[in-house]
Amino acid sequence: MLPILLIGATAWAFNMLVVSKPDVRKRAAREEAYAVEVKVAKPDQYQPSISLFGTVFAARTVELRALVGGEVIWVNPGLAEGQVLLEGEALVRIDAFDYEGAVREARANLAEAKAKLTETRATIKSEEAALERLKEQADFAKRDLERANKLAKSGSLTQQSLENRKLVLSQRQQAVEARSNNLTVLKSRIDQQLANSERLHWRLDQAKRNLDNTDLKAPFTGLVQRKNVDLGRNVSGNDTLVSMYDPDQMDVRFTLSDAQYGRLISDHTDLVGRSIKVFWKLGDVVQSRVAKISRITPEIDATNGGVQVYARLADRSGLRAGTFVELSVPDKLYTNIIRLPQAAIYDDSRLYMVNEKGRMASYPATIRAYLGEDVLIDASNLPLGEPIITTRIAEAGDGLKVIIPDVKTATNRAQSVKPDSKGSKGEKGQRAKGKRGEGKRAEGKRGEGKERGKKQQGDRADKPKATATAGGQS
Repeated sequence: MLPILLIGATAWAFNMLVVSKPDVRKRAAREEAYAVEVKVAKPDQYQPSISLFGTVFAARTVELRALVGGEVIWVNPGLAEGQVLLEGEALVRIDAFDYEGAVREARANLAEAKAKLTETRATIKSEEAALERLKEQADFAKRDLERANKLAKSGSLTQQSLENRKLVLSQRQQAVEARSNNLTVLKSRIDQQLANSERLHWRLDQAKRNLDNTDLKAPFTGLVQRKNVDLGRNVSGNDTLVSMYDPDQMDVRFTLSDAQYGRLISDHTDLVGRSIKVFWKLGDVVQSRVAKISRITPEIDATNGGVQVYARLADRSGLRAGTFVELSVPDKLYTNIIRLPQAAIYDDSRLYMVNEKGRMASYPATIRAYLGEDVLIDASNLPLGEPIITTRIAEAGDGLKVIIPDVKTATNRAQSVKPDSKGSKGEKGQRAKGKRGEGKRAEGKRGEGKERGKKQQGDRADKPKATATAGGQS
């Protein structure tokens, strides 16, 4: 009987424990909230910069060749690579003996031609005077013949005397014609000698120029790039002696892609004349220069799909040819835009803002431009002054509860939302009543918490709060 009584007592005690167990209330499920960063929707204008790379080269270069051939008898001591030579400064001198002789010979030939011309002109004057005398004699013979004809008709003059007078007149006329022809020849000879004088003048000028060209001079103030001449060398017109360029006329050459070029000219502004910044990196030191776009190639380069652009550096930039530089080209000016990180844009067409209930609300987003990790959004269709969520949330959707840790942003948003003048007191009263009601509900919950704490006999575990997440992680 004792085991039976022990089993019965154990069953009764177990039943009493089950019946008298406290009623444990289940904890209500809490809505998960996400901590996010926001940016107030405030439209602005922004002009980004395109970062490019380019190469510096000389816009004005020259390769100086020997203008005349001969032996080099003098070289400028300052003629060396990297030296600056002034405009008009002599660089190389060639032996001028043959060229001085050519000048003398040309002068002598010209003087001889001038003397012959003077002689011919004097002969012409003499021939013209003799021609006048011959014409007078021909007139005398003609009048004598007329008298002879009258006498012959009257029978006072024989036929032989008449024929003699005709012969004299014919001889006089022949002499006049001969002198006239000779005078024509002399005048044509004058034209020949004048043409010869012009040729000899050119010969003299050419000889003088060759003599001057024995000194090779710098055409402008420039920097010597290469030197290929030494004392005693015999040079000709095909030899390049010196290469130099103007350090005050330096260009930067860079390439714009089709998209960049199209965007820069989309606002109908002229690209030529636009200022750009040039950065020359020397280790940890960066030197800045200013350049202006001077010209654009007329064709698109098929190899890289871009257009070559040239920008002229300011004078005395200090940059040498071949320098690799970084460029900052002003992009198109965007107005009424908001700059946001790309993480704030979903499906390239929408973004989320925080409404007055602290929940996410989607709005359409029109992307105007991409700037690295940021984008420019058109602000014309967005409510101004509202916070835009910039934190990426994997579970993003309308109505999702969010928390803004930045108190200043929330405060600024609350201050930016001003109530209407009509019914403002009533709305304030309703908000106050709502807050008092929420306070009472909070006190009731605290009372319930105390009772449950007493029932659970010292269970001091705090009630779990709403979990704040960032980026979709609790």
